[in-house]
Amino acid sequence: MRERMLFLSAQNQSAEDLEGEMRTGSILEILLGKFDIDLLTYGSANQTVSINERTALTVHNINEDYTTWRPMLRPLHKLRNFSNLSHIDKDMKNTILELCRSNNYKHVFISHVLLGKCVDMVRNLLPEASVITDTYSFANGSGGSAGEAGKLSRKNPYNKLNAAWDRRNKRRLMNKTGLLLATSEWDALAFKSLSFADARKVHVVPHFIKMNEYETFAEPVTKENSIVLHWNMNMRLGIDAARVFFKKTYPMIKEQVPDIKSYIISSEVHPEVMTLIKEDESVIVTGPVNSSTEYIRRSKAVLVPILEGCEVSRNILESWALKTPVVTSSIMCEKLNCEHNRNILLANTSVEVVGSVLNLLKNPELGAIIADRAHETLLKNYEMNHVKSKILSLV
Repeated sequence: MRERMLFLSAQNQSAEDLEGEMRTGSILEILLGKFDIDLLTYGSANQTVSINERTALTVHNINEDYTTWRPMLRPLHKLRNFSNLSHIDKDMKNTILELCRSNNYKHVFISHVLLGKCVDMVRNLLPEASVITDTYSFANGSGGSAGEAGKLSRKNPYNKLNAAWDRRNKRRLMNKTGLLLATSEWDALAFKSLSFADARKVHVVPHFIKMNEYETFAEPVTKENSIVLHWNMNMRLGIDAARVFFKKTYPMIKEQVPDIKSYIISSEVHPEVMTLIKEDESVIVTGPVNSSTEYIRRSKAVLVPILEGCEVSRNILESWALKTPVVTSSIMCEKLNCEHNRNILLANTSVEVVGSVLNLLKNPELGAIIADRAHETLLKNYEMNHVKSKILSLV
């Protein structure tokens, strides 16, 4: 008889957390290979995991019920990702109590959006249980280099106090958890440096994708003179990145390759950006799409904005799966196993972006070599079957 696990998750309505939700759904799917799971999910009845008749999954859904002023009752330093979920432990409390009293869970997984009071609640109800947490939220929220953090601290001294609260909360989380999943070696070291006694609990589970979702695109395709741009225009940094690119960078690329096409993969385009591209027929806004795979596999390059402060690892991995080379910045890919001019092209300035994109457009042989090496890196490090064995060996 298989052991039963409690899995606590939530759907955040913000577009910034799409990658985190997909990661949580994939981890759930992996754990279903070993456990019967009670999934307590908040905010949506939709599932991000493939469910068949033999899947031992019981779903308990809690609908959102909050007002705009309730999140303001929580102090700013509380360990959470998004303010509209900061009250979530109150809404989930009764169901968690009921499930924990009815089942003597030995393992409890808590997703990255629930690392506040839910950890304390579960630890108090099930003191002997092994609590598993995913620290995707810290990777997503850090957003920037140490140099950038220093600039922010000089602009706003309260950031130093917030950083101290953050370190304290991380140490407390490490103390309360039995297994802490970090998204990269860099993040794992950051956690381990805070508590030598709890360092053994930290293990790296990188971002990963399912290659079987891309098997239908295995046949070669003729690449066209086009690039794909992943923009997140829900954030000011994303808007600024797009505005700078189309105002300064893109005209220089188009001057060298007049027949170029640019596909913007975004559900919406900010008015400031739309003003710059509305007269340019070479720029195509896809609008909301179920999948961007066909655009990516036909293009000669995927450009991940060098100024955008959001998580983009999945965009890079998806491009690698479809054998399309990626141009991005050092900051964007610092948590992936990649090397400039080997399996990726790094560009930290507009001039370098122009040079890298033109190099791929004019030298398809170079793009093919980089794409093949990137594909090999993906299979060795970031494919679901590779990660699955590691996760199951840890729990």
